[in-house]
Amino acid sequence: MTDTDDELEELREKTDVGTRAQSEASEEESPDFEETMVELLADVEDGGVSKTLSVRDARLTALVRALEETGELADTGAALQGELGGETAVDGIDRSELLRLAVRLGLQEAAPEVLDSARDALARHASEQL
Repeated sequence: MTDTDDELEELREKTDVGTRAQSEASEEESPDFEETMVELLADVEDGGVSKTLSVRDARLTALVRALEETGELADTGAALQGELGGETAVDGIDRSELLRLAVRLGLQEAAPEVLDSARDALARHASEQL
């Protein structure tokens, strides 16, 4: 074997993840998204988990602050609401509402299955509260 062959073999060993059966078993061991969300909804309602999220991003901060300072926050929020099917904010558009809408629209566009699972979890959580 040459040095190149040895290096290739070493790389194969490092990247070998096992058989498909082993991969499927490890997938089964990961927590279920919907079940986890149902549990977390209860924890948030009980106060065990904060309902506030923080985002540390300098560019996003500057963008949102510029929208506020130029009076464009409400129009941008209304555009996001329109894209989401006209969902109207009860208290108007503020920073928090704008970010909530932007995250929901991003998830709807990029990972609709996540929102579908979240809706299922919300419905299940609501039914368990009856």
